[in-house]
Amino acid sequence: MKKVAILIQNLHNGGAERMASNLSLRLSKEYQLYLIVFDGKDAIYPYGGSMVRLYVPPLEKASVARRIINVLRRVRKLKYYKKKLKIDITISHLDGANLVNILSKKNDRVISVYHSIASRETGTNAVNRLFQRFVAKHSEKYIMVSRPAVEDMEKNYGVAPDRLSCIYNFVDPEGIRKQMAAVMPKKDSAFCRAHDKLIVHMGRLIPLKGQYRLLYSLAALREEGKNVGLMILGEGEKREELTELAEKLGLSDHLLMPGELANPFPYVHRADVFALCSDYEGLPMVLIESMVCGCPVVSCDMRSGAREILAPDTDVNAVAEGLEYAKYGILTEPFPDWAMAEDQENGKEEAVKAQDLLTDAIGKMLFDEEIRGRYLAVCEEAAERFSPETILPQWRALIDGTDPQE
Repeated sequence: MKKVAILIQNLHNGGAERMASNLSLRLSKEYQLYLIVFDGKDAIYPYGGSMVRLYVPPLEKASVARRIINVLRRVRKLKYYKKKLKIDITISHLDGANLVNILSKKNDRVISVYHSIASRETGTNAVNRLFQRFVAKHSEKYIMVSRPAVEDMEKNYGVAPDRLSCIYNFVDPEGIRKQMAAVMPKKDSAFCRAHDKLIVHMGRLIPLKGQYRLLYSLAALREEGKNVGLMILGEGEKREELTELAEKLGLSDHLLMPGELANPFPYVHRADVFALCSDYEGLPMVLIESMVCGCPVVSCDMRSGAREILAPDTDVNAVAEGLEYAKYGILTEPFPDWAMAEDQENGKEEAVKAQDLLTDAIGKMLFDEEIRGRYLAVCEEAAERFSPETILPQWRALIDGTDPQE
């Protein structure tokens, strides 16, 4: 039986981390699986196989020298475990883990996974181009989670096409449906009962997610007399800023932020629409998970990921103009790259237009019964495309040494 290791920084607060969790749960049924984490603290996602903790967490606000030493400690420890456990193949997720995986290579095969659009996340300066080409060159395969991400690596970083493959993230519908039946805390359940309609969002509270846009949409809908509440599930640096904006807009009683949840699915199941308004994504699993929960979705067409999920029969490089009633959800015109909360407040035309479109799409999904019914009816069909049964054969092929795209 092959010995497979999955390498990730931690098991909380992110789509890549959830993907590593899902992959470990499934592959542990077929291979001797080790989930190796830099820092096992605060793990909230379940996992399969055996967990190996390196106990080398990230150093916040450390000098460059200390960061380099931290990386070298991770490399040394990972080399030790690769040798001790006789690992055959190591699959790493995200830049930091990819680098450590490559530098610790022993007799194992190395697979690297990137979960976003590199040019949007890190830029295309010379250092970043060299880094991505280094990862691709020293990995047996460099896996992207969306087709635009593959094109981005080829076009903006000069990575050879034969080094790249696209394997979509998958979700576990059966597991999600079991989790969504859990009972919510009384206080949160009372919040839900106090509102006729509920918007939900889950993700890290960081700038690129743009959650402030949902507060402006909530304010606009409530000004129309709609008794709507908003649930933002997750944790991050923007919590205080979002709380202050909600207070400023008079929305404090209509915003629920319960933090990072081990099981967010009862909240999503209780909601009437899931809204995503990020500046960019890789392949946003939250859209798929929401549809598994029977919650129809609205998303900005952020030029990666969302279109592949909601409009699979269209050109992946197309961009919505106005509202696009796609096959599996509503896509809205993306926000300008420069858009921030103050641009909305200052009435900058492009930011205001994108905000109004997002509000319009959310309102239609909440209150237009024909539109809502149409998308409710296809939730299960949409999610099936990202089931383990559809995606796992590609991972098996990769582990067994064949091309996952064949």
